[in-house]
Amino acid sequence: MLYFVKDNKLHRYPTPKRCSVKRENEKLRDTIPRGVEQCIYCMNYWPGDKD
Repeated sequence: MLYFVKDNKLHRYPTPKRCSVKRENEKLRDTIPRGVEQCIYCMNYWPGDKD
């Protein structure tokens, strides 16, 4: 799976339909970097799930 970071938020590539972010010239990567917030639509993570 490939990912990209836009506005300090991690998104999956290609983005799912429910995510409105479009990749422009962001670097594609195959690892999840530290220190970035995950997009709840791309990463299937909903706030409160980790509690």
